[in-house]
Amino acid sequence: MYIWRKHAGRGWLRDRIEPLARRFGRALAVVERPGGKRGLLEVCCRTKKEAQKLIREFGGSMKKLQPDWLQHFAKQTVGKPLRIGSRLIILSAPAQRATAAQTLIIPAEAAFGTGQHATTAMCLRLLEQTTRAFPPGWTMLDAGTGSGILAIAGCYFGAGRVLAIDNDPVACATAKRNVRANRTRNVEIRTADILKQNLRGKFEIITANLFSEILIAALPNWSRHLAPGGQMILSGILRSQETRVVRALEQHNFTASEIRHRGKWIAICCQSGRPSPTSTC
Repeated sequence: MYIWRKHAGRGWLRDRIEPLARRFGRALAVVERPGGKRGLLEVCCRTKKEAQKLIREFGGSMKKLQPDWLQHFAKQTVGKPLRIGSRLIILSAPAQRATAAQTLIIPAEAAFGTGQHATTAMCLRLLEQTTRAFPPGWTMLDAGTGSGILAIAGCYFGAGRVLAIDNDPVACATAKRNVRANRTRNVEIRTADILKQNLRGKFEIITANLFSEILIAALPNWSRHLAPGGQMILSGILRSQETRVVRALEQHNFTASEIRHRGKWIAICCQSGRPSPTSTC
């Protein structure tokens, strides 16, 4: 495995981030400091040839990863327990296991989604809040499941069936392992393109922590598969993209019932129809 890296100005990043996201998916990471003029792009490459191709195309540099890089990464990224309302505690290592009845373990691995990132944490809290009044047995679609954290949390909150989709086979393998490790039932992990997947039936909850361009492209399909009275929870959206996403939601007869902000990121809880939106920071 190799890592391709490139430092670039904010303008260069802004113009290329969405095409690069479509091209590389979860293999792409972008690191920016608040107020900084430059950011860092990283792409995980399976071969040296792939990394060299990126250098020829964009410049930058590459680094070969050690065989045990994933274990080393996991040891360095053990976070503090994350409490989601009164119903769930998320840990990143079994040794942290708490005494709470509802404890979910998501190790830090290659697939995105340990709960520590702002977008994941906001989605988890919106999911917990939204489903408090739901009777057990509701259905859920988790688009771009990554580590499976939202799908598993949905089961903890009472989902009777969860369909979790990701186009990355590594992410799906990780999600399946996390489902087994947490003894979670009723979760189907499917490797597929969410924009091309032929969905069946209706879902009371749809969650998606993805780039805004993908979210917008998926709205026509999701509007046909959200059950009456259902809720859609979206994140992976930058503050600068909020207006564009809200406008796209309105065009497909969705309204944001709650918008949360954390740093440069936002998360939106929306539903069909046009209630008055609220904003929580």
